Amino acid sequence: MTAIVPAYNEASRIGRVLEVLTTYPGFEEVIVVDDGSTDGTAEVAADYPVTCLRLQPNQGKGRAMAVGVQHASTEVIFFADADITGLTHEMITETVTPVLDGSCEMFILMRNRKIYVLHRILAFVPLLGGERALTRRLWMILPDRFKDGFRIEAGLNFYAVHYGSGIRYRVFKGVSQTVKEAKFGLWEGLRRRLRMFMEVMGAAWDLQWNDLPETVRARRIATGTIILSALGMLLGLFIVASGIAGPLAFFTSLFSEELNENPPAALPLAVIRVVSGVGASAVLAVGALILGLNAAFFFRGVFRILTIGRVRDPG
Repeated sequence: MTAIVPAYNEASRIGRVLEVLTTYPGFEEVIVVDDGSTDGTAEVAADYPVTCLRLQPNQGKGRAMAVGVQHASTEVIFFADADITGLTHEMITETVTPVLDGSCEMFILMRNRKIYVLHRILAFVPLLGGERALTRRLWMILPDRFKDGFRIEAGLNFYAVHYGSGIRYRVFKGVSQTVKEAKFGLWEGLRRRLRMFMEVMGAAWDLQWNDLPETVRARRIATGTIILSALGMLLGLFIVASGIAGPLAFFTSLFSEELNENPPAALPLAVIRVVSGVGASAVLAVGALILGLNAAFFFRGVFRILTIGRVRDPG
């Protein structure tokens, strides 16, 4: 395995993570990618047994990670942020093992943030974290447009799920990082956090529109068809029921309470005026037509769901 650490102005923090990575026996090499730092990050990294690559000017996290992978010689990659604290050899082992044995395409070491106190909230929180193990194959099939800035993690997550053998994660206690507001000051930190959020959301939108497998897209369309046609069937049944009961009597009874409270209510009176001139047979015919058409779409959607396969090859 190769450990890769993208770093930008992390001279005061990178030593802590390099002490852990360079003493972990499972890594054949540790690569630090100094992404245009101006604070001596590369000089600090040089004190450790690592390969240090320097980029000028600053190119962003995704590009720095890509350069690291280009220089890696192994089939499994472990990424780590330069500002992480609390990382241990045991945590690394738990993160890389499922990838090494083929249980999943990528495993994410999630930091123990307060938002994760309720475990189930993770279903609604993007799995974003700099500490993750993945296969070189996953990295190579990810389009280059996602290897840019903070788009990278959303892209890796998506491709691991839809084109790989899946994604797993675990929240580890004791792991933390230095927040942007502490690094850059309040306003600059907030600006950078907002930019990160926008890049992640932009990547998610791009992925859903342009990279979704055709089978998944077809399944979603079929699911939408089922839902809409079910609502249409309910409407058809409602109209058929009004035809059986007699349109005028049905709607007069339906709106009786509202008309008692507000006799000049416009909508109920308008509906009653319309149905008063419509025969029961015509209403039954319309209701049956709506019911039949939506039933056809409903069962077509169900059949489509049952027959759609799953394709993992993005080619």
